[in-house]
Amino acid sequence: MKKTLIMLALAASVTGVAFASPQTSFKEGQTEINVGMWDAEAHSNGYKSDGEWNFLGGVTYGINEKWAAQYQYTGLHTDHTDGNMNEINALYSFHPQVAGYVGWNRIYMKDFPKSAFGSDNQTNNIAQIGVIARQPINDVVDVYARGALGTEDTSIWEAGVNLALDKNVDLNAGYHYMNTRGNSENNVSYKGFIAGVSYRFGGKDHRGEVFEDTEKDLDYEAQAEEPSVVTISSNEGGNAAPIEVPADEPVKAPENDYYMNSVHFDSDSAALSDSQKANLKDFIAKAKETGHTFKLVGRADPTGSADYNKELAARRIESVKAYAVSQGVDGSKLIPMIKGAEGATGPESRRVDVFEHK
Repeated sequence: MKKTLIMLALAASVTGVAFASPQTSFKEGQTEINVGMWDAEAHSNGYKSDGEWNFLGGVTYGINEKWAAQYQYTGLHTDHTDGNMNEINALYSFHPQVAGYVGWNRIYMKDFPKSAFGSDNQTNNIAQIGVIARQPINDVVDVYARGALGTEDTSIWEAGVNLALDKNVDLNAGYHYMNTRGNSENNVSYKGFIAGVSYRFGGKDHRGEVFEDTEKDLDYEAQAEEPSVVTISSNEGGNAAPIEVPADEPVKAPENDYYMNSVHFDSDSAALSDSQKANLKDFIAKAKETGHTFKLVGRADPTGSADYNKELAARRIESVKAYAVSQGVDGSKLIPMIKGAEGATGPESRRVDVFEHK
């Protein structure tokens, strides 16, 4: 009981400063290193060995924006037993907050009394499949859950709460449970509180550019300024005069910013489709003809975290800008502005708005 209270106090102090839930989205070339401790106690066939502190840690490497490779080590040392668990997994991001994984897990248990499951030692080689889910509570706090099923009657479950220190350094606190075969009649289970820290570094976007470089010129201050009126110019009728309408879109648009059109994207994607490239024809022609400055306002729906939405909006802006430059537009005349997430999900929320400044 005393150990549990100490662990709960440690978890409370940890969640007061940072967060480190398992990754559910990846960047190409990004590496995450995680280390932690857990107070694992063992149970089997009426036998119990009290918990002792165990080291756990691993490394995850982003192969691209969807796939990652992972190695994870977990100690299985208790008062009277010893052992460890080594996992090698391939992870796939289905969604910014949901990932699945498959892999191999070697579970080694030793120094059990023969009364527990008929043997001193046991090694299980496991093929496993699992899922990881995260749910943001606000911009810095989220909760997570992870579960896996494997051969040799194996199941692994973990849940915890997190608080972000910054975009690269996290801590977590939660509870971990693992159950696996001891012999044909009895299983062995390990359970206990867990706390850890992770650090991420590197990472490139889908064009091979470092994320930090793509963000340095973005005007985040624009997010705080909302217009009362947006001036919309019509391409119909040739000389049609601009009209002013109430602004129902949270976009910085002074009176001399003229809305032209919007470029839409698929969910969780910054890829510019052929149909949307055609939608940019008028904008590109006017930009080349006039040399005016144009504002590219990137948006995402609120499905992912605030940081992820800003990254996604930034990549969408870069896709539009890169295409325009490839068609002869002066890139220095294109001003990126991030609006982050819309209030509602759906295709209309996933876009880049184009404004002509004159």
